[in-house]
Order: sequence, then structure tokens, then C-alpha cells
Amino acid sequence: MAYLFWIIALVLFSSLEVVSKPIMGQVDPFTMTFMRFFIGGLSLFVISSLVKRPDEKKMVKADFFKIIFIGCINTIFSMTMLQLSIKHSNASSAATLISTSPIFTAVFAYLIISEKISQRKKIGILLGLVGIITFGIGMLEGDSLSGILFGIVASVTFGLYSVLLRRHIARYGSLRCTAYSTLFPSLIYGGILVLSGKLKIPTLDVQGWLIIAYLGIFVTGVAYYALLEAVNRMGATNAMRLFYVKPVVATGLALIFLQEPVGVVKIAGMGIIIFSLFL
Repeated sequence: MAYLFWIIALVLFSSLEVVSKPIMGQVDPFTMTFMRFFIGGLSLFVISSLVKRPDEKKMVKADFFKIIFIGCINTIFSMTMLQLSIKHSNASSAATLISTSPIFTAVFAYLIISEKISQRKKIGILLGLVGIITFGIGMLEGDSLSGILFGIVASVTFGLYSVLLRRHIARYGSLRCTAYSTLFPSLIYGGILVLSGKLKIPTLDVQGWLIIAYLGIFVTGVAYYALLEAVNRMGATNAMRLFYVKPVVATGLALIFLQEPVGVVKIAGMGIIIFSLFL
């Protein structure tokens, strides 16, 4: 089951940049982030309210606010940085940059929750980073410095979010923690955008709104639940290594749907990334 959740998260997360890229010129990155997390969080909140486990613990008020704060790190900050990276670089570049998050996840897991990293895993992590750098060299043309920096910041903060939320998942379950850490931060984000005058509801056709719905329900709701469930079952360091495969899958999707080219350097990076997973 751990690997099933891992695969679901991988496929859905890999589609983010490719699916959202066509409407980035029509939807403001801030509004995009708010809408996808509100839709995803609301759908998960409804499901978590209807599907309750017999042994479900009552959430302590202090933990409730901690989960919201942790969610804000991801929703308001990390994912906004990712959407800005998508806007200022091509889809596969943004996917590669966010894929460095396992490095920061491993560091935060070691520092915060004392999760041990075996020598073999350390080699796998470092080799995966080499693969991502190799992979990224083949796609730097056409990217902007700001897009690259936005992607790196998104990666660091996403790694922090996944580690901080893990102890709450163990106590309250992935579904409830994912719902709370997406819905309530999205409401805070929406309030901030309204007060600052930056909430711009877009004018989209049916296809555009279907993309928004997909990003909210599946890429945000289902994918985050699957990822956090995988983190809980196999550990943060192991689960977050799915992001090493993400640029490979995302590039394949970008090639099929956006006709983004794939060069020899990219293919070499893919090979290194896949090999690192077996360590």
C-alpha cells in the first residue's frame, strides 16, 4: 500500500506543471495557488468529516493551530513560489527544481525528527541530486534566474512542510491532517489576497475551469493525501525520493502535451535519477 500511495502521488504531482502551464497567462499565480488549495482542501475536509475511524483521536487545539501554521508554509509560501517558477520558466524546468526537495527533506528529517539516513541512502540521495543537476543543464536555455530561484525556494520549504507534518499524521491520520493543512491555510491565503487587492478571479472557458478543478481535487487533494500517507508508511526520506522521478515523468508529459524538446543531456539525467532509486 505504501508504494501504491507513492505511485499515485508521483503521477499526479508530475502532471502539475504540464497541466497548469497552458492557463498561466490567464490566471494569476497567487489566485491559482489559492483556488487549487481551496478546492482540494474543501474536498478532503468533506471526505474526512464523512469517513471517520472508530479509533480517531480528538484533535488538541494546540495541534490544530500547529497544523494550520505548517500548512501555511506550504500553501501560502512554497506553492506560490512553485507557481511563480512555472510562470517564469518552462514546465519541465519547474518540475526539476521542485524535485530537489528530497535533499532538504532528508536534512530536515535528520535535524527535526532524528530520522536516520543509512550510508546507502546518502549515496542514493547524492546521486539523485547529480541526476537532477545533469537533467537541469539540458533545460536552462529559456529559463530566467528568478524562475530558478523561485523553484529552489519552493523545494526547500516543501521539504520542511513534509517533515513538520509527519508527527501530526502519526497521531491524527493523513486524511484529516491533509484536509486541515490545505483548507484552512487556503482561507487565510484568500483573505490576504482580498485585503491586498490581488485576488483576481479569471475568465476561463470550460476547459480552463476543468484544469482548475483537476489541479484542486487531484493534484492538491488526492496527491497530498497520497504523499503524506506514503511518508507515514515508509518514512520522509524514502517517500520524498519520488521527486527524483518527477522530472522524468513531467518531461515525458511535457513532450507529449506541450511538445517541449528532450535532448541527450536530459536523457542522461533521467538514467542517473532512475539508477539512484535502487540504492
